Amino acid sequence: MVNAGMHRMRNIFCHNRELSWVEARQFCEGRSQMLVMPRTLEEVGQVVHACGSQNRWIGAHQFFARSGNKFKYMDTTEVPRNLWASSQPNIVNGLSEDCAAIDKKDGQLHDYPCQDRLHVACMDDAEL
Repeated sequence: MVNAGMHRMRNIFCHNRELSWVEARQFCEGRSQMLVMPRTLEEVGQVVHACGSQNRWIGAHQFFARSGNKFKYMDTTEVPRNLWASSQPNIVNGLSEDCAAIDKKDGQLHDYPCQDRLHVACMDDAEL
């Protein structure tokens, strides 16, 4: 577990468990934390710097948007477009990719199938 200084997310806790998005959300909540919700490119970079270059779930999902190809954070605010890689979010081979993660290849947001098993980054719940 790594604890790093952040602006909005003062405490990031990096876990090397590989979990589905729902499992990752429950994992963080079980520690009175939540999945990280980076709001700026700087905050995405801080998560990558703190946690290393593994694909990591963030607290954003299409379910919260309830329409189209929009993603919202767990607090229902929309994920800024400039955080996504240029080809993202997308649909691959008709598969639903409803969950968001920081991608290890480019350090930007990508959508993934929620059942994929990725690493976890949590933040203190009180910091929202």
